[in-house]
Amino acid sequence: MHHLLLFASSDWLWDPSGKWYVFWSGFGSDFAEFAIIGSLYTLYHHHRCTRCWRLAHHPVQGTIFKTCHKHATVADHQLLIKQHKAKYPKQHELLNG
Repeated sequence: MHHLLLFASSDWLWDPSGKWYVFWSGFGSDFAEFAIIGSLYTLYHHHRCTRCWRLAHHPVQGTIFKTCHKHATVADHQLLIKQHKAKYPKQHELLNG
């Protein structure tokens, strides 16, 4: 019991070398990990197919969309062009004007 009380009441547990040491060595050190995970998700979201979860390599002409090898057909691209024209008319006009 003596060791438990000594551990709980010691100053080094709560303030070992400064006001913010416990925060930055604990939860604060996770900020970098959250940033890495967020940037990986953003990169994936930016490079994924418009119609599915695969990585996209084929741009749809006249739109901002990209498709994967499975959706790189003329029919899929025509459908995406129609959707882009309906959803973003000003952008579609600028890209195709």
